Amino acid sequence: MLNRVYSVFDRRLRPLRNHVYLVFPEHNIAYARVAEPAFQALGGVLNHLAGNKHSLQSIRQDTHASERNEQLLFHGNVELLTARELKRRYPDTKVIAWVQDPAQRLSYCYERVILSQNALPSYYSESGFDQLMSPQEFVEHISSISDLEADNLFRSQSAALTHKGTLTADIVLQVEQFDHSLAAFLSESTVAMRNIPRSRYRISDFVSYGTLCSFEDEGIRRKLQRRYHADYDLFYAEEAAYA
Repeated sequence: MLNRVYSVFDRRLRPLRNHVYLVFPEHNIAYARVAEPAFQALGGVLNHLAGNKHSLQSIRQDTHASERNEQLLFHGNVELLTARELKRRYPDTKVIAWVQDPAQRLSYCYERVILSQNALPSYYSESGFDQLMSPQEFVEHISSISDLEADNLFRSQSAALTHKGTLTADIVLQVEQFDHSLAAFLSESTVAMRNIPRSRYRISDFVSYGTLCSFEDEGIRRKLQRRYHADYDLFYAEEAAYA
């Protein structure tokens, strides 16, 4: 009951929080947006799937390519849905999720939010974050926030991909294995790979070396293993066992 009441309240404050599924009806696939660097790296591909083929070249050359790609994307043949809407309207659509190692995902969140030259977004300022936080303090604070209250940048990927106790994704791909994952992703669509704009992923394109090193700290890794145990168990079991 409490979760239901909170969900109604949360939808008023963050109405798009649960809209993580981009459905491409023409290709009968849905992309689950839970790892932001993956979404940005796939900007050209997603626009192609949405039918926005003629403007891709100029967008890729723009210094603000990811923002421009996202703006253009929603002018194409794509729908942004919640899990409930997706299952009701497109029950047979194949759902593909791109996930990211929690440590790298949190390092991206830290650099984008805490180290940003812009003021903290209202959610973060109202939730006790500040821009003087060290990586250790940042992870400690995130560990105290449940997935029910978490922003999508650090909400567990497993939580975002679960609906009525069931994982929504038919296929889960790791962004760290980008070339292999991209080939698998495209094989599920009706688009020939030769027609897809070239894409690449390097974590260094999104997070500085210094921040990445900070999140390799043993104490931070242990905290992340506890906070994101479901993500590690479901999506990175081998890496978790090795660590």
